[in-house]
Amino acid sequence: MKAAIIAADGSFALADHAAPLAADGCHVVDVSAAGIGPTDLMRANGFFGPVTGAYVPGGEGVGTLADGTRVYFGHSAAPFGAIAEQTLVPDAEVWPCPAQLADDQVIALAISGTGALIPMEEARIQPGDNVLILGATGPVGQIALQIARAFGAGHVVAAARNPERLAALAVRGWADATAQLGSGDDEAALKAVSNGGFDVVLDVIYGPPAEAAMRATRPGARMMSIGVQAGQTVSLSLRDLVFRSHIGVGTGQRPAAERRAAFHRLMAMATDKGLTVDTAVFSFDRAADAWAAQAGSPHAKIVIQR
Repeated sequence: MKAAIIAADGSFALADHAAPLAADGCHVVDVSAAGIGPTDLMRANGFFGPVTGAYVPGGEGVGTLADGTRVYFGHSAAPFGAIAEQTLVPDAEVWPCPAQLADDQVIALAISGTGALIPMEEARIQPGDNVLILGATGPVGQIALQIARAFGAGHVVAAARNPERLAALAVRGWADATAQLGSGDDEAALKAVSNGGFDVVLDVIYGPPAEAAMRATRPGARMMSIGVQAGQTVSLSLRDLVFRSHIGVGTGQRPAAERRAAFHRLMAMATDKGLTVDTAVFSFDRAADAWAAQAGSPHAKIVIQR
């Protein structure tokens, strides 16, 4: 079969690869669409440890089982992955998906969606809360803005570096206000639109923007951090943290049953409340272009369609 291959040096190329064989506890899935995210590039670049052998990238996708059932899948069995004609997936990671949602939307709302939903549920948003989404223009941020609305937030702010993309979020009604990061004093920019201080912060990027965000909160605030694109450390004083909580939230490492339940909650929200995410869809023969697009901060979920 044809598949994308990550070599030991981290390079990406389409090539022939052995097709998966049926195995106990796993499904062979005929892939119709594959998703790429930041963690796929981080793995190829050795962030999670050296690349010791060639493998097929792509952590999630949509496809069909041998009986024709359409499913979402994540966490293929090594060395298989989603950017291929077929993949091998543990039974616990194969989940049915709504027929009315297109492949790209199912994929965009899955890993990215659980990355937004779980921490925002754990933040316990109260009606009327002031909510800030850091890194709001990407897939996780887009979903988080809509979830904040659905949970009853009273004032929702989108913050990111790209002013045009921020303006588009406001036009869609997903944000009441926006703050451009990286153009001056981030703390002052966030405080100016905080409506007296943020109660909840979903932080997708960490680093200096997270420091500024914490200083723009008010007592009782909950900041939930899930990504490190802007830096892997923060520097906060005890005074910054008094009467506030800062929690690093992991979603992908949770048991499959917990992630599956969150996925189905998201699918219900998508069908009942119209959750949607910007996507950029590439054909399978342009998989290398899709990989390059992910490296360029695309402000959309990258999907490869077969």
